[in-house]
Amino acid sequence: MRRATGSAARRSRVSSERLTAAPAGLAAAPAPVPARTGFPRLPADRPARVVVVGAGGMGSWWAREIVASDVAELVGVADLVEGAPQRVIEQSGASDPSAVAIGADGVDLALATGADLLVDPTVPVAHHPVTVKALHAGIPVLGEKPVTETLPEALSLVAHAELTGVPFMVSQSRRFFRQVRQLRGFVAAHGPTVLTSAFFSLFVEHDGFRRSQDHPLLRDMGIHAFDAARYITGADPVAVTARGARPDWSVYAHDATVTATFEMDDDSLFAYHGTWNARGLPTWWNGEWRIAAQHGSATWDGTGAPVLGTEDEESTARLQAEVAEETVPERDQIAASLVECVSALREGRTPMCEVHENLLSFAMVEAAVASVERGARVEIDELLDHARREAIAAEADPAARELLQSWTSVREVLTAG
Repeated sequence: MRRATGSAARRSRVSSERLTAAPAGLAAAPAPVPARTGFPRLPADRPARVVVVGAGGMGSWWAREIVASDVAELVGVADLVEGAPQRVIEQSGASDPSAVAIGADGVDLALATGADLLVDPTVPVAHHPVTVKALHAGIPVLGEKPVTETLPEALSLVAHAELTGVPFMVSQSRRFFRQVRQLRGFVAAHGPTVLTSAFFSLFVEHDGFRRSQDHPLLRDMGIHAFDAARYITGADPVAVTARGARPDWSVYAHDATVTATFEMDDDSLFAYHGTWNARGLPTWWNGEWRIAAQHGSATWDGTGAPVLGTEDEESTARLQAEVAEETVPERDQIAASLVECVSALREGRTPMCEVHENLLSFAMVEAAVASVERGARVEIDELLDHARREAIAAEADPAARELLQSWTSVREVLTAG
């Protein structure tokens, strides 16, 4: 199996994490994150002032979480649809809805209100223009997944983030589930993995654009499992072979059943199986996981505590006892994403899921889509290089275009630091 360019440095970082993890413990040491320079830290003695751009369903969820949070304050909601911001504010639980500003342009509203952070749950096609404008205005962005609509646009956003030095984090809510952290800790102490699998099955008949969207399951659900797999295993993708299916009874115009096998840069495999077409015995939205590693194995049903085991009965009993003891409620999903972003701004560090780190998860989705369409194996680096050329051709900003042209390896840019 061919290893990816630049993977040695990443494996070195993962090895360092494993060396610092307690042999029988569950909590993996966090990956080292470099301190940012040139961007002022957010004061820790007040909540972060936040504007939400996009007043749809996700915008409403974000607004409610911001109002309920002790680290943030909702100061504005923006949307192009007249009346939509007011509805979101009224449903947010804000103690004084009249104190929350409204507008049509999220960045302009953030500047007018002195916001510290722009939360962007707009539709994917809007992510690139909104984020570019915000970064160049000096406003940090916490964006919803996917990072943007296409891989070339995503690489453009990496370039703009580098040019401006303004933080840009993509919310990947699955990373913040306690069980995912426990699985990561288990792999750090008992890995490396050889085979990881995620199985997702729910009978879902979405209305709206999903019915006509190309590869709706991959584009909507794949990013969650793919990013979680990278986070749990500490491995990055090299190549993928994927196939899609559309049964006769499906309401979707394209495949909503997919299987994808990823070759990872530590020579392990990650297999994903997902469907919206099957009735009965549904999984949870997180799917069902099985992890096979050198010194132990783990399973997770997607909602309860993971089951951890080794060849040693005493060690297995100790692991299960440690899992059972972790009962203190924790923030998860987007509430935890918000805390991570604000904490990073206060501490002057790079947040988890910063755009560079997130890109390889998004590339896994696009590579799986390409593999389904081609009916062939797709190498991630080949896809990234092709996307870079397209990004250069489409880039309107001369400085961003020059930066994209200077990259000799996209993977090295994404994994450096």
